[in-house]
Amino acid sequence: MIRCRTILHSCGHNTSKGENVSKRDKKIEVSVKDIERRHQPVQQIFIGKKLIGEVVADGNRFKALLTADESEFYVRSQEEGLETVLQQYHLHQA
Repeated sequence: MIRCRTILHSCGHNTSKGENVSKRDKKIEVSVKDIERRHQPVQQIFIGKKLIGEVVADGNRFKALLTADESEFYVRSQEEGLETVLQQYHLHQA
């Protein structure tokens, strides 16, 4: 039989509504590598050394591609594509 006991310590700090004590800033290394594939510019988006997505020109629009599940999102600019890839990556990562 395994018994677990949890002890909670209070530091005497009173928090107001909406204040999150455990919230900390995380620093994440995001890098963008510009390459050319089939005579088209492609932005590859990395977190650390892991490729998480790409932004590819598609006519007068851009396509944001996630590498994890091969999702595609059509956006109006490369900047919007970069934001979309990062948002979707963080939304769906486990």
